[in-house]
Amino acid sequence: MSGRPSSRLLAQMVGPVLFGLATQHARAADWPDVPVPEQASGEIVSDHMIYNGISMRASRFTVAAPPGQVEQFYRQEWGKGVVATPVGNKTVLGHMEAGGYYVTVELSGDATSTRGQIGVMQLPKNDLPADGVGKGFGRLPDTQVAEDIVYMDTPRHVRTLSMLNRYTPLQNQQYYTRHFAAQGYVRDSSSSACAATSPHCVGRFIRQEERVTVTSSRGKTGTVVVAVVE
Repeated sequence: MSGRPSSRLLAQMVGPVLFGLATQHARAADWPDVPVPEQASGEIVSDHMIYNGISMRASRFTVAAPPGQVEQFYRQEWGKGVVATPVGNKTVLGHMEAGGYYVTVELSGDATSTRGQIGVMQLPKNDLPADGVGKGFGRLPDTQVAEDIVYMDTPRHVRTLSMLNRYTPLQNQQYYTRHFAAQGYVRDSSSSACAATSPHCVGRFIRQEERVTVTSSRGKTGTVVVAVVE
């Protein structure tokens, strides 16, 4: 499966919880089934990922019905156990399932069709470590880590981090070039050229079978840094 849930969607589905509950991963058989409207077509985005420390799975669907009608479908399925939260032009429905699972369904669309993004999260039984998000991945001082995702259903357990800091794309790329060189990585020739005025820089680093791609992009509130570790 090539699709992955957007950073925006995932940030809306859970708060700033922390990474690192490998011993609490749910088995596939434990996940609750989430209903979808009749005639809906969909696909699994991830059978199992760890999002900021929480085990979860994600899927999506489309159906030829307006979002309001789809919302009513879930209200009929879940009764009073539904919390609806408007997020821009979307609506996020939340529902607690037995066994410590929380389900979110993000609905968007128009008068004739709806796109649904489903997230099922296994809520942790214990407090998550305060330093968990971004743990083990180097970064410049005062860098905020918004998301730390590990895709457990990929052969190499691909990890994606989304970060924000006040440094330029060039400063970020210079840091990661030094950081990974010290760990035995080689900067790949496919990396982009980066200058002080560059709004966007991409660095690719290789160590035997391991690969790291770091993309730094200048934004309105700072530089957004996205790292993919394979």
